[in-house]
Parts: sequence; C-alpha cells; structure tokens
Amino acid sequence: FEGLLKEVVGGKRLSQSKVKELTDMSLSLMQVDTQLVSSLVRSHKEAHGSNKIQSLYVLDSLARAARRYSNKRALASDSPTGNAATFLVKLEAFLDDIFRDLLSIPAPEAKEKAKKIVDIWRKDQTFPAGVLARLMSVVKGEGAYHVQLMSFAKYMTTVLSNRFFFFTLPVVPSE
Repeated sequence: FEGLLKEVVGGKRLSQSKVKELTDMSLSLMQVDTQLVSSLVRSHKEAHGSNKIQSLYVLDSLARAARRYSNKRALASDSPTGNAATFLVKLEAFLDDIFRDLLSIPAPEAKEKAKKIVDIWRKDQTFPAGVLARLMSVVKGEGAYHVQLMSFAKYMTTVLSNRFFFFTLPVVPSE
C-alpha cells in the first residue's frame, strides 16, 4: 500500500487508474485502519508543492469509498476492530492539519481545490457537518481563535458524551 501511495502522490500527474487501484487496495485493508491513516498523513506531510494537492485527491477517493462501503454495510464507528467507519473517524482527527498543511504551499489553486473537496464531502455526507464547517473555516483562513474555539467545542462534546462523566447544573429559582 505505502509503495503505491508514494508512487501516486509523488508522480508528475495523477493517474486515475492508480488512484482506483489504491482505493480498492485500501478497502481491503480497513482492518488496519490506524496504519492506513498514519500512512496517508505521513505521505501528505512528506509531499512537496503541488503533490500535496494530489495527496488530497487520494485522500478524497479513499474517504468517499470508505463512506460508501460503511453505509452499504451499516458498519459501526465504535467497533473494536478496524473497518471503513472507524477509518473515517480516525482520519477525521487529522483533517484540519492536512488542510492547513495543504494551504501552506505556494500554489494558488490549493485553496480552490480544498474548497471543492469540502463541497464534495458536504454533498456526499462523507464526514459530519461539524467537521466540514471546521474545514471550511480553515480553507477560508478564519483566525486561530475560531479554530481553537472549534477544537475546544469538539473536546467538550467528547467529554460530555462520555458515559462515565455525569454532572448536574444548579437550578436557579425564578422569581
């Protein structure tokens, strides 16, 4: 997988047949979702210049294929074993960094391509709406405060949804 990934991301042109081959291969390896995500993130970070755009296209292909596969089989994202749904959840954790890294390159088309991918993901419901809103904020270049606030909100949502964390708010009597 990693060899083909490096070949596809590092090539002069993006080969649709190679992307399809890589996508098919990744679907057969979803049980090792953590390693797949790690390879994708590492490959993106190591890519230079416009190859980061190619990396985003590969990531898009894998994410949308995983979403279709997961939806078709009603896979659980909280499964203890890797599958397409768990792959998407793990990939989701790195999307902000991947998009920031992509937008740091001096390619004027990077922002346009990133926006197009977010729009496609919104249409296909590849990732939750909150994730896509956060990514669009990154693409639009909204301030670091907004990104920190969104990260804090995500953290609090996780904490509050934890079954072992209970608290009650005091009731203030009305007059």
